[in-house]
Amino acid sequence: MSFDQAKPAIHAQNLGKQYVLGASPYQRLWQLLVGSSSNLSHFSALSGVDINIAQGESVGIIGQNGAGKSTLLQLLCGTLTPSTGQLEVNGQVAALLELGAGFNQDFTGRENILFSAAMYGMQALHIEKHLQEIIDFADIGEFIDQPVRTYSSGMYVRLAFAIATSVQPDILVIDEALSVGDGAFARKSFDRIMQLKQSGVTLLFCSHSLFQVESLCSRCIWLHQGQVMAQGPSAEVIAKYNDWLSQQAVAKAPIIRNDPGTVAGLTADATSDGSLGTASSPELDLSLPSFKGSAGSVRFTNLKAHCDDLGGTALTARSGQSLLSVDFEFMADPQLPIPNLALVVYSADGKIVCSTGTWIDGISLTRGVDGIGRASLNFPKLPLLKGQYSLTAFLMCERAVHVYEAVEHFATVQVSQPHLEQGLFSIPHQWQTI
Repeated sequence: MSFDQAKPAIHAQNLGKQYVLGASPYQRLWQLLVGSSSNLSHFSALSGVDINIAQGESVGIIGQNGAGKSTLLQLLCGTLTPSTGQLEVNGQVAALLELGAGFNQDFTGRENILFSAAMYGMQALHIEKHLQEIIDFADIGEFIDQPVRTYSSGMYVRLAFAIATSVQPDILVIDEALSVGDGAFARKSFDRIMQLKQSGVTLLFCSHSLFQVESLCSRCIWLHQGQVMAQGPSAEVIAKYNDWLSQQAVAKAPIIRNDPGTVAGLTADATSDGSLGTASSPELDLSLPSFKGSAGSVRFTNLKAHCDDLGGTALTARSGQSLLSVDFEFMADPQLPIPNLALVVYSADGKIVCSTGTWIDGISLTRGVDGIGRASLNFPKLPLLKGQYSLTAFLMCERAVHVYEAVEHFATVQVSQPHLEQGLFSIPHQWQTI
């Protein structure tokens, strides 16, 4: 590396970005000529940001939509200029911000590789050496020689990610790009990110998936309304952010919006309440014994909850007495590593009551030659106290970082109790008289 490794990768002091609102072309011209915009309205997308990121650090950027995350990343990448403050970036930056940003729509994928690599500063010999590697990683087949305007969003991100990570950057910036595309490619992308981390690349990772942020990043920055609310160890900052989200959710409306007996519709992104992430799934019961999946596919094929041997999506249970069980069935391409399963229990106000996963408990799953695997999870003498709870299931990669699929709030559990104990749990305890 040619830069001074004693310097921080990124240093920002009092960094800010303002936009002029509602200005006419004449007003904008006048602003440029005289350097004054006092009579115009301004919007502050970012203000007073102080950050210091060391070489080789992995830092997560979290916050709600409109918090200033993308603005901050664009400033760090040099695609925007600051309105106030000082910014120092030490090293070559490769960024995945807007899908296909910088691509020429009329160029083929191959031509855009050559153009983009040159823009990153790669020498012709290096480009030629890595061209086929980039094409193979993107894995878009014959479309590599088609204009990128014909590409899907998934093909965009494949190509953009393959280019950005092939230039051996000093700093890699990723803004939600991995939420697009199929599960197999996302897993492959995370593999490459982990390799880059191990090689000493500085990583800035912006995502609504707090689980991914905590898994990938040692430190985290929480932005809200353009200001830094907290920064520090990922677990601590994410805990503060989750508490704030819960307070906001309680103030507005309950998180759980499903009627009993229905299944939540799923989206392609992580939920605003800080859950691990989501993936599309049109049905709950997807049992297909003879199912043959496509290459690289991983998904649930069946998911059922039972309480005292009674199944359904609206269950009733008795605190300290009932047996709650969940049966999982999944299909995973036999060419991929065996995935992991996870279950999260939510309270009625959207807080995580407890969670568990196969990797946490040291459980190794198995699957048949058809790719089908099964497992069950039991909670004997259910320790939950009275109230309504919901269950969310996750199917995750072998590292338990990437979420292949999630089924949110697929079942509710109404717990009753014969006594007046308060809280969420009945913790095992003993009384002694003195």
